[in-house]
Amino acid sequence: MILTLIRAIQSWRMNSSRLYVVLVKHNVFYYTCGFLFSLANVFTSLLFQYAYRTLLDEFQVIILAILATRMHHHLWQMNQHAYRSDALVRIPISDMSSLNSTV
Repeated sequence: MILTLIRAIQSWRMNSSRLYVVLVKHNVFYYTCGFLFSLANVFTSLLFQYAYRTLLDEFQVIILAILATRMHHHLWQMNQHAYRSDALVRIPISDMSSLNSTV
């Protein structure tokens, strides 16, 4: 996992695409949290009773779902921002009808 993380960070620095940067940033954070929760689950299962182990499992699922939703929301915001800052000018049809009457 560490080698994959190093490779992802190296390619992240070389690639300037906004989509790639967002995906790598969120995925590295997602997998790091998943790895840490997995370690915590292993230690919890070794040290505590079954009730505590299931509690941490459920918490892990909730946190990872929140992180995935956060990434999707960020991608949606980027998409909305890209359409708002579009170089094309949108002219309403009502404005165009006055152009046709003068010709």
